[in-house]
Amino acid sequence: MKKLTFLSLMLTLSLFAFSQKVPKPPMMGFSTWNAFHARIDEELIKAHADALVSTGLRDAGYRYLNIDDGYFDGRDADGNIRVKADKFPSGMKALADYVHSKGLKFGLYGDAGPNTCASIWEKTKELGGIGVGFYEHEEQDMKLYFNNWDADYVKVDYCGASQQNLKLDEETHYTKIKQAIDKTGTADYIFNVCRWTFPGTWVIKLADSWRISGDIHPSFGSMTYILDLNTFLAPYMSPGHYNDMDMLQIGNGMTYDEDRTQMSLWCVLTSPLVLGTDLRKISPQTLEIVTNKEAIAINQDMTEQGRLISDFGNSLQVWSKKLNGKQSGERAVVLFNRTDNEANITVDFADIDLASKASIRDIWQAKDLGNFTDFYIGKVPAHSAVLLLIKGKNVIPTCFEAEYAYLHNFSHLKYTQVIPEQARATEIQGASKKSGVKYIGGNPENYLEFRDVFVKKSGKYPLTISYLSGEDRFFKLSVNGKEVPTQVFNSGSFSQVGTQTVIVKLKAGNNVIRFENETEFAPDLDKIEIGKKLKLSE
Repeated sequence: MKKLTFLSLMLTLSLFAFSQKVPKPPMMGFSTWNAFHARIDEELIKAHADALVSTGLRDAGYRYLNIDDGYFDGRDADGNIRVKADKFPSGMKALADYVHSKGLKFGLYGDAGPNTCASIWEKTKELGGIGVGFYEHEEQDMKLYFNNWDADYVKVDYCGASQQNLKLDEETHYTKIKQAIDKTGTADYIFNVCRWTFPGTWVIKLADSWRISGDIHPSFGSMTYILDLNTFLAPYMSPGHYNDMDMLQIGNGMTYDEDRTQMSLWCVLTSPLVLGTDLRKISPQTLEIVTNKEAIAINQDMTEQGRLISDFGNSLQVWSKKLNGKQSGERAVVLFNRTDNEANITVDFADIDLASKASIRDIWQAKDLGNFTDFYIGKVPAHSAVLLLIKGKNVIPTCFEAEYAYLHNFSHLKYTQVIPEQARATEIQGASKKSGVKYIGGNPENYLEFRDVFVKKSGKYPLTISYLSGEDRFFKLSVNGKEVPTQVFNSGSFSQVGTQTVIVKLKAGNNVIRFENETEFAPDLDKIEIGKKLKLSE
């Protein structure tokens, strides 16, 4: 009995060790879906493995070759997934061996429900995809994928789960699949949740990446739509866990400027970089964009996801990402012109937490532009972006916008309607950046946290809370887990900002400031500001 108990303990510890993965930067690779949908076979996959090597894409970092939907042929008598013998005569293990022999990683596809997406939505009606979803086969299928076929990546779609009226709970079911992967003993893998929207904060530690939208199309409008969905999702990214903006449509029919714009934005927003064009025909122009070393370095930096810094109200935007640590003085900045005409766009150094002097490099021009004071103005063509590397002296931020705080109860599963007891970042008339957070409270889980309030020295600091409320409402405020007394909040209107200042104790380094109300709705929140450290006598 003691021996069995010891063995059980060792197995449990082994599984725990496997599940503690070293954080990886955003995945880079190729997926079959954009270019080929379900029209795939063994020779096509081998040709793309060869192309990833011969074009230099592998050496640029694109190492995952992911086979999407289209290879299934039902299940055998034992319930194992079958592969189309006419399309994949050598079988998946042999194909994985070929891909691995090229120094690449091997990715596969599945669905959380009974059937795959292609069996439901493709015009060809991939009947082989019926019954091959992971539902009620989680452990069997993950053993097949990771132990027998040596997969390194799995994308798990949700078409079958949503179409079969199973009323599955997304968190419960995706967790079951993740646990099944861990039981295989595989230590090095990527798990992508494809629920076509941000599914909730449960996903941010469970998955390596998660789709935040429906499928991208090769158009400027589709690209900007997905960008907008990601605007306030930066708090949910952490090293090894990323908001997936879907595949790159570079080389699939957009203009050269639009292609470079997608690369710029996907890099600054720290999204996985997954090629979706036919690599056998890839143009030198497309290769030039997707293999730019400086752009890729920005993408692979795990410091944070870039944020919208300025929106001038006329589709001219500034996006910024801190590089090499949150206290460094390096920024990747995108000046993005969404209009149909050339425009000048200004980035103020104060807005990106830099002192007045900074040097600037244009990434796409591969040109050092020189030193600048206070701001930089870039001329940006229509439907285009300028990607800059700006270096200066870091200024520790003292103002924190609520729309970039962590909202514990938030998801986009019902994005088009207001969900009771679900705080969300949204436009707010009168707020400092025209945005803030509504619907905080009413539930112990529906809280907001500022998780990166940094100060150099421990001590007492004034904390000014900017809020909106047309009636008496209350916040329960805590700093690093300790409650701080506050007064009633009533600014006179839900479109008029009021302020309340309290004294809080902050520790040197990062601090967590939480706003909540466990039973009632709290005020809408605009921002918080940290004042200068008080002297001991104050």
